[in-house]
Amino acid sequence: MEFEKETPILVHSFHYDLNEEPRVKNEVNVAFRKAARQNEDGTTDEGQGGSYFEVVVVFDVAPEPGDFSVSGRISQIIKLKDYYGDGQDLSKDDYRLLSRPLVEYIETLTYEVTQVTLDKPVNLNFQANF
Repeated sequence: MEFEKETPILVHSFHYDLNEEPRVKNEVNVAFRKAARQNEDGTTDEGQGGSYFEVVVVFDVAPEPGDFSVSGRISQIIKLKDYYGDGQDLSKDDYRLLSRPLVEYIETLTYEVTQVTLDKPVNLNFQANF
């Protein structure tokens, strides 16, 4: 599947907390929503040459042993070249390919924050379960 990144990855929110009591949680949800692009002249581009989608990852994670939690929302607009469907017929591999850069942001942000806050970085290394 060919695609173009229409926007950079946008971190809407990223929150880090030390847990008062250990808790383990692993909620990472990926959503694909059909989108339209606003042109500079104010018109709407519904997707000439392919469809636009917003890829959104919402997460709430407290990895073993449960000392801290991270949560937030990250998104990106992409254009799937020569694809005009609603996204329901995409393969699991396509979903992994399109969402992986956003998940890597979560891993990178968590690694950097824990390096500063805990004096030892934590690598989340998520695996998709589509």
